[in-house]
Amino acid sequence: MFRQFSFPKITFLPGGFTLLEVLVSTAISATLLLIVVPAVLNGLSKYALYTGARQMATDIRGWQQQALSAGDTMSTYSIQFDPLNDTYHLMINNVSRQKQSLPVYLDLDSTNFPSNELKFNLRGVPVSGGGTITLREKLTRRSYYVIVAPVTGRVRVSPLPPAG
Repeated sequence: MFRQFSFPKITFLPGGFTLLEVLVSTAISATLLLIVVPAVLNGLSKYALYTGARQMATDIRGWQQQALSAGDTMSTYSIQFDPLNDTYHLMINNVSRQKQSLPVYLDLDSTNFPSNELKFNLRGVPVSGGGTITLREKLTRRSYYVIVAPVTGRVRVSPLPPAG
């Protein structure tokens, strides 16, 4: 009258992972991430600083060309740097024509232009001589320099400060 009931036999198939194997693979993955992520972030911050400095140099060259091509003896072309707000203004006759803000991860650390203003004559040469603008990356504190030559007005970007 009573039927005999038996539980089905459980068989383990090979191919699963043990807890030890999962822990070892997780530890290896975490170690690799700890090595790779800082290297990638360092490379990205270096690239961001370089591109920010190149953009500023391009803006300075463009404003030089504006002064050169204007041919107006009455106009004054200048760039006013604002280290407190990390911005610079492209100006004609002391009126801002365009405001450029640096990316949030960059600081306009300093300039050595008189009153933080770079003025150009009709030939595109800096009126008060050359100078240097220092950009600093906020995370790594690495610096890049935008250097304006005094006689020729040549603009270049360098990771090293100018000699002298």
